[in-house]
Amino acid sequence: MSEPDWTLIAEVELATAPDRIAAFAAAVGGTGMEAGDHVPATFAFTVLSRPEVLGALESVAADRSAVLVHQAQQFRYEHALEVGRPYQVAVDWRRNPDRDDRIVVRGRVRDAAGRHCQEFLADIVLFQNRRTDGAGS
Repeated sequence: MSEPDWTLIAEVELATAPDRIAAFAAAVGGTGMEAGDHVPATFAFTVLSRPEVLGALESVAADRSAVLVHQAQQFRYEHALEVGRPYQVAVDWRRNPDRDDRIVVRGRVRDAAGRHCQEFLADIVLFQNRRTDGAGS
C-alpha cells in the first residue's frame, strides 16, 4: 500500500524574535530566554494556530460536521533554531490511511538558506458528536 499524498496548506514564515520566544518559553514553563539562546524545541508547532493553517484544517473538519481534536505529536530535529533568524515552514496534511476519523498534519521547517531544520507531525481526530436527540447532559 502506498503512502497517501500530502496536500499543501501553506508556506508560512516562522518569526523567532526574542520577545516571541521569551513569551512562548514562559507560557510553557520555561525560564527567561537570554540573548543567543536557542528557540524552544516545540516552538515551530505554533504555526498551526496561524489563520491560514487553522482555517484550512477547520474546513476539513467542517466537511464532516466535526471539530479538530489534537491527539499526539512527533518531532524530528536536524538543526536547532536560533533566536532572531527567519525560517519558513511548509504545512501540509493527509488522511490517516488506518483511521477514517483522523488526519495527520506535517510541518517542515527550513532556514533562509533552504536547509531542512526540523519536521513535526500532529495526529488530529475529526471528532463528530453523534448525539442528535438532545437527551442527557
